[in-house]
Amino acid sequence: MLLLANTPLGLAGCGHATVPCPTPTSQLDRLRGETERLREDAERAQTEEEAWDARKEAAAQRVLAAQARLDSLAAARRP
Repeated sequence: MLLLANTPLGLAGCGHATVPCPTPTSQLDRLRGETERLREDAERAQTEEEAWDARKEAAAQRVLAAQARLDSLAAARRP
């Protein structure tokens, strides 16, 4: 009996039951919406990152091509 009286109330669930209270549907809906919004943001960021990587790669190819032309001109000028 003494053990039951000293059990903290925090261990009791919903309405002092032994199971936790269900999450309100409004909170679930809000969390679902937030999750979807974050997923869309992540997809958008991934798409932007891929576009930047493609631009970076194209710029690197242009640099290599320009350097090859410069090397070719320098070789042509040597006696």
